[in-house]
Amino acid sequence: NNTTTHRTDDPFGALQEMMRTSTYDKYRYMGGAVGIVNYDAVTLTEELPRAHHIPQPLFEFGLYDDGILIDNHTGETFYFWYDTDRSHILDNMQVQQHRRFQTTTPKPETDINQFTEMINRAHRYIYDGDIFQVVLSRRFSFDITGDPLELYARLRHLNPSPYMFHLKQGSRVTIGASPEMLIRITKNHVETFPIAGTRPIGDTKEETARLAEELKSNIKELAEHTMLVDLGRNDIGRVCKYGTVKPISLMEVKRFSHVQHLVTHVAGEMDTRYNMFDAFKAVFPAGTVTGAPKVRAMEIIDELESKSRGPYAGAVGYFSYNGCCDFAIAIRSIFIQDGKGIVQSGAGIVSDAKPAQEFAETEKKSGAMLQAVMDGAET
Repeated sequence: NNTTTHRTDDPFGALQEMMRTSTYDKYRYMGGAVGIVNYDAVTLTEELPRAHHIPQPLFEFGLYDDGILIDNHTGETFYFWYDTDRSHILDNMQVQQHRRFQTTTPKPETDINQFTEMINRAHRYIYDGDIFQVVLSRRFSFDITGDPLELYARLRHLNPSPYMFHLKQGSRVTIGASPEMLIRITKNHVETFPIAGTRPIGDTKEETARLAEELKSNIKELAEHTMLVDLGRNDIGRVCKYGTVKPISLMEVKRFSHVQHLVTHVAGEMDTRYNMFDAFKAVFPAGTVTGAPKVRAMEIIDELESKSRGPYAGAVGYFSYNGCCDFAIAIRSIFIQDGKGIVQSGAGIVSDAKPAQEFAETEKKSGAMLQAVMDGAET
């Protein structure tokens, strides 16, 4: 439990200096930095005003020189270490039973009338030509006591997703079931998976299939998705070799527990002049949580949303000693600090967005997290 806190105006540079170099590549993560970059950390790389108080650190990572990795595909458990082999500790480890948690009923901080006003103001910016799209979000807040690890177990059961995480940093806990990758780098191969376009899961297989076909044929959704794919291609193109960035798969419908999305897989080969930190900064934050053009959309978000986003729409993941990295966008997540919890979800607002539909989308996206939290309110 040896902890050192570093404070700096250039956290990416400071973290890079602390990273050792490794050639171990059995897994993508072989020790290194694990943590979270808050959405508001964009002020470290972009000249953006801070309109709201930011209560959390912008950037928080732990550096791990040994640890246990579990391969979910093979069931293999692997222990890695660099300076000190502590594998003997594993013989005495015991499975800890989760303690129960209790919550209050989550309360929305933005009602439909307030969200409608936000959308109307966003429309004026769209009509004036400032932006094509902006992602506006709503949050729910609640109190929590007990063990958040049990809350994570509930969410994992309700909403199994490509990125599941429980990250404890002091009094802050981040719990997530994110469907969306921000960036992944494996041996200089750079990937991102923009998600844009949403429909609910139907009550029957037939209804779900019908909604998927509706999503794939909706001109508005396809145009919005194409715009955000282009933004993602441009972002990773800043650090990739010319001509290597291309879509691997385009506009596929992926189904999750509560919703289904349009997803595109974009990849390229990283230019040798850049590294994983450069690539992260090139894509952060994702256009799918801001809108386009990205910088102007973020300025409008800061104006229209009443509080700083904090960890919501930031990134959770790792920078590995071997040069690989993997980050999820911090959506479909629960953020807890000092006994207070937040669930937050957004909707992409374009020129013909209907407030009632966008409001309903934020409710649907928050559904699994709110259900997990409500399990604690009912016990």
